[in-house]
Amino acid sequence: MKHTMSHKKEIKYYGLHSCLALFKARKDDIIRIYLDETNVKAFKSALKWCSEHKKAYHIVSAAELEKVTSSVHHEGVCILAKELDFVPMDEALKEINSRKEKCCLLYLDGVQNPHNIGSIVRAMAHFGIPYILGEKGKLPSISPSAYRIAKGGAEFVRLVALDKPLDALRKLKQKGFSLVTTSSHGGVSLYKHTFPAHTVIIMGSESEGVSKELFSLAADKIQIPGTGAVESLNVAIATTLCVAEYCRQNS
Repeated sequence: MKHTMSHKKEIKYYGLHSCLALFKARKDDIIRIYLDETNVKAFKSALKWCSEHKKAYHIVSAAELEKVTSSVHHEGVCILAKELDFVPMDEALKEINSRKEKCCLLYLDGVQNPHNIGSIVRAMAHFGIPYILGEKGKLPSISPSAYRIAKGGAEFVRLVALDKPLDALRKLKQKGFSLVTTSSHGGVSLYKHTFPAHTVIIMGSESEGVSKELFSLAADKIQIPGTGAVESLNVAIATTLCVAEYCRQNS
């Protein structure tokens, strides 16, 4: 999936599966590769490409990689590359309009933790959800940590930052999308709710939940049944369960 680049910001991405996916998806964005001896074989094609295109690569120690990435979770490789940028809503709508049979989108309201973002992106890539929407300034870009946790999923799921999120969601409603949000205090059971083929699932942060405006805009409210021993699930797990049920019903 081609990503739109609007600036030249450089990011140090790391993680074995994530960096392999980066090389496969967007070679031209690569500036430099760092890796340890254990990953030379896995990145043989990448290193050959670097040599052919005059891109630098360095075989370094695990300790040096820790310094380069500022993380102990580098998994033996780091790629300095152009940052994945947000996708304009107009561009996203063009592809959404082409998905006539079914299309599920995700809207994140205030979810910012990199571990949750990475886990959500990985799950959305698994289920084929093309876009994650959110309010500009609140929806974070994919950080190196989130990118690693997504295990390559960030190359398949695009983020859309909205200047006027309520207007954008109303526009999607006009196009036939059903807006669904979760609530730990009420709503129909996830497993009794019927997901229309065109659905936007709205998820809020664990601390604040979904805003009143978004909650009111959503026609359907669902809850994930459980024992009640804890107030709610981790947002990444809750999101995955909701999207998995949508896919089960619309497969």
